[in-house]
Amino acid sequence: MTFRHGDRIAVDGLSLSIPEGQRLAIVGPSGAGKTTVLDLIARFHDVDSGAVRVGRVDVRDIPAEELMSRIAIVFQDVYLFNGTIEDNVRLGRPDATDAEVRAAATAARLDEVVARLPDGWSTNVGEGGARLSGGERQRVSIARALLKDAPVVLLDEVTSALDPVNQAAVLEGVERLMAGRTVVMVAHRLSTARHADRVVFLDRGRVVEDGTHDALLARNGRYAAFWSIAAVTP
Repeated sequence: MTFRHGDRIAVDGLSLSIPEGQRLAIVGPSGAGKTTVLDLIARFHDVDSGAVRVGRVDVRDIPAEELMSRIAIVFQDVYLFNGTIEDNVRLGRPDATDAEVRAAATAARLDEVVARLPDGWSTNVGEGGARLSGGERQRVSIARALLKDAPVVLLDEVTSALDPVNQAAVLEGVERLMAGRTVVMVAHRLSTARHADRVVFLDRGRVVEDGTHDALLARNGRYAAFWSIAAVTP
């Protein structure tokens, strides 16, 4: 598939197949097209040539509501709607029972946030979630995704700007979210890629390397060079 962003080719003849249940990590330099791949899967944009398929069906042939029911998205920049914490979690599945909402919150460790807020579940998050910290917004986002229970999960490195306490909580929630699902994750921190079933290294919108973490290290190519830098960077 190929996708242009303005006058720049963001994804250039990329061909990638992700088996059901696999955890795929996408790594590469800034501007390589990593997040664009996630956006195309979610159909935030349409490809200029080729196709993006979910369950072997072109996403352009899947009604938007049905496509969104199949995909859970947790991105780095979380946008919450001006409403309560509970309202924002329930967006994942509006017909969920109170018990299901609470279970998703516990799995995402959002219950800890709710417990320390004076208004609890009725806390208004403000436009965009402005009244919550970045880590708290991420926990709401993960709880919403867990409640949705979609078979495909898209993750754009969600912990890079969090303090250690929120980072640990969010990583725990993400691990629960990924269990038993097909996962495509953009990994800015290579320690995340290490635990994926498969790693794809992108550069200028093209797949440069594809394999397991150990296999790519043994190849001593682009990924290994990235890993070497990451290993010595504080």
